[in-house]
Amino acid sequence: MQILFDEAGKLLTGRLMSEADSSLQVELDSGKRVKVKTANTLLRFDKPAPAQLMQDAQALAGTMELDLAYEFAPEEEFGFADLAAEYFSASAGATEQVAALITLQGAPHYFRRAGKGRYRKAPPEVLAQALAAIEKKKQVQAQIEAWSAELVAGRCPEPIRDQLYRILFKPDKNAPEYKAVVEAARSSHA
Repeated sequence: MQILFDEAGKLLTGRLMSEADSSLQVELDSGKRVKVKTANTLLRFDKPAPAQLMQDAQALAGTMELDLAYEFAPEEEFGFADLAAEYFSASAGATEQVAALITLQGAPHYFRRAGKGRYRKAPPEVLAQALAAIEKKKQVQAQIEAWSAELVAGRCPEPIRDQLYRILFKPDKNAPEYKAVVEAARSSHA
């Protein structure tokens, strides 16, 4: 018997060695044995091997579409196995269930945690705000990279030139202009 468990937010798998009332003795692939609280156990399975399960589930989770998973997810609180049954099929195996769990954990703007292995859909307005913030962050990062490339090439972009004294003597380390100068300095010394 193999188990999947959550240890401080990290998903781990191993072979079940022994079981007590409130804890399990689990052997990880590395050979290390750990004590796991029964409450942290998310899934028990027989096949595939623990390392193979995580590898296959990571690959499958990379193919899952978040918008589609959000659409398939129930409105009320649900477990990762419920989403796997809705997204893949009613007979979703361990690999599909773990892929759904990885997807849920990796998308906190789409799904809020409601307990161990339990989630709730984010409200549509909160999701829209989160996606807009992510897009804005990407645009700012692209601007920083463009300014950095210009600085490395020996040209000073207008926004950086306007704030040159502030960047040098009293910098706002969160400003994109400052970040571009730092990035240019790092990349030109490499």
